[in-house]
Parts: sequence; C-alpha cells; structure tokens
Amino acid sequence: MITDLKQTPFYNMHVRLGARMVDFAGFSMPVQYESIIKEHEAVRTEAGVFDVSHMGEFLLEGNDVIDFLQYVMINDLSLLEPSKGQYSCMCYENGTVVDDLVYYEETTNRFRMIVNAGNIEKDFQWLNEHIRDKDVNIINLSSKRSRLAFQGPKSDEYLQTLVDLDLSSIKRFYFADCKLSGMPIFLARTGYTGERGFEISFDNEYAEKIWDELIKAGASPAGLGARDSLRLEATYSLYGHEINDSITPVEAGLFWLVKPKEGIDYIGKNILLKQKEEGTDRIIVGLNLLDRGIIREKFKIFKDGAEIGYVTSGGYSPTLKKTIGLGLIEKQHKSEGTELEIEVRNKFLKGVVVSTPFYRNV
Repeated sequence: MITDLKQTPFYNMHVRLGARMVDFAGFSMPVQYESIIKEHEAVRTEAGVFDVSHMGEFLLEGNDVIDFLQYVMINDLSLLEPSKGQYSCMCYENGTVVDDLVYYEETTNRFRMIVNAGNIEKDFQWLNEHIRDKDVNIINLSSKRSRLAFQGPKSDEYLQTLVDLDLSSIKRFYFADCKLSGMPIFLARTGYTGERGFEISFDNEYAEKIWDELIKAGASPAGLGARDSLRLEATYSLYGHEINDSITPVEAGLFWLVKPKEGIDYIGKNILLKQKEEGTDRIIVGLNLLDRGIIREKFKIFKDGAEIGYVTSGGYSPTLKKTIGLGLIEKQHKSEGTELEIEVRNKFLKGVVVSTPFYRNV
C-alpha cells in the first residue's frame, strides 16, 4: 500500500477498479487497470478516460495577462483568440525549459493554464516572480478542480450524448464551457495521445459522477502506462525526458514553438532564435530497434563505437508491434536510415534513425 502520497478525487474509484497504483509526481496514480496494451488499444480504436487530476491548473486574471504571457512564453499569443488554446514552453534565459504547458484564452483578461504535475510549485513560483509591474493575479486551482482526458476515435460519439452543445463546433485546440449531464465543465479539444479527444476540467464535487457518466457512455479506464505508450507513438515531448532544464525546445524538435514576436522581448528569445536559425549540436530523433529487445530512457547510444547520445524515451509500441524510442544525439547522425548501436544491459543492439511521429490520427 502506498502511503504519504497525495490522492486525486478519483483515487477510491481506481482502487475499486483494481488499478495498480504507483507514485507519480507525489501522487498515488493508476499505472494500469487490467492491461496497458488493452488500454492503449481501447484509446486507438474506441475511447479511453484518464485521470489527469495530478496536473496543475492556474487561472490568470488582469489587464496585462497577454503582455505578461508574451514575456514568459516562447509561442506568440497574437495567434490566439477567445475560446482558443495554445501549446508553449516557458524557458530560462539560456533557452532550456522550465515547463511545457497549454493555456486557454477565456477573455483577453482571463486565461486558464494546465501545467505538468511535477512542476506545479516551480511553475507557480516562476510565474509570480516574473509578473514585475504587470496587472496580473495568478490563482492555483490545482487542488480544487479535477481533470480528465477523454481520448479516442469514438470520443465525440460517446461524449455527444452527455453534453449540451454540438461537439463538431469545437475545432482542435478550441474549448467551450458547457454542461455534462447538467454539471458545469471546461471542455477543450486537446490531448496527448495522437487521437481525437478532449480534456475536461471541473469542480471536485462532480468528479465521481462525471467519471461514471463517461464510463457508461462507453469509455474504458486507462492508466499512466497507456498514456505514456500513446504519447510516445504520437511523439509528444514529456517533461524530464525530451525537454528539461538542460534541453532546449529547438534541440527537442519543437523549433516551431519559437516565434520571432517582433518588438516583444521574452525570456530566452535571443538564444532560441539563434538556435532555430543556426541549428544545434544535438537533436532529438526517432528510433527503431532492429534487434530483439526493449529500449528505455537513459540507455546510451553509440555510432562506430563512440558514444553520441542517449535514449530519452523508449518502449514497445502496441500499435506498430515494435520497439520505438526517442534519442538525443549528435546532429551529424540525425539522417533517417542512420544505423546506431544502443547499449541494453551490457549488450549493443542495432537501431536505426526513423521519421516521426511514429503514429498520429489528428
């Protein structure tokens, strides 16, 4: 039994469903219920529901919210409009990453932000330290609200029976406030699986009822194991793996996030724009394992006997039926088809650089 860990409002439901609980970012979270592969396949073919209430949720309000976010984010908020969200990174002055996150423009003076579970306190402090003289107030709603990810090709079909708006009206990265079986929710067409789907936020008091409604509509419970294999197939970066305080977005292949924002200064701008223009000495690439085996994070990568990098994420792909991974390597070896060696338990297995994403249906 895991003790001294935080629990989401869904904890008792996970236990009743027989989930295997693990420590993730200080929370007791379900890594799987019956089978990671079955949960993965349910999301790829129908719909799955994930408890993501361990993630952070902030509300930013004030007359200067947009100006403030332009300063701390590398993406360009001029591309936004009310009812639209945006993926971005907050970076340090040297271009490495504080966190990657999504924020949603409710009004020009009010934004909702979702951040990674392990970075909630760090992000809240970082944001507040950089308000300067701006009219911005940041409220940490993380413990007051619950969050679910509802993902899969049938997510629209299942969810439409429960909500009071036409889901076809919500385009990717847009959101709406609506009601699910009479309960108020924040509903965004975003996700981390490579499938169509939604992310939902609501007050804790509705947690068990909303979970039950989604399950009755046809969704399968899915744990962190499937969430990781799904995001790896879709080649979405995971903080602490592909990006962190020693890896920049450009090195991670997220160069498209780095915007010039003419006339606007932002943290890390000069270094990131230079990296985007000139390239970096190392880069994240896709990997397939040619020999039999599984690759995991931190496994060393070699070329002709010389160490050239390491695996940032790896595992078995239930969709592709093969071992896949991402690796941070020296840029001269990044070409597709380049054969490499990956050290797995004191053995050198053959791998090859491949194109990414491995899979994506959105």
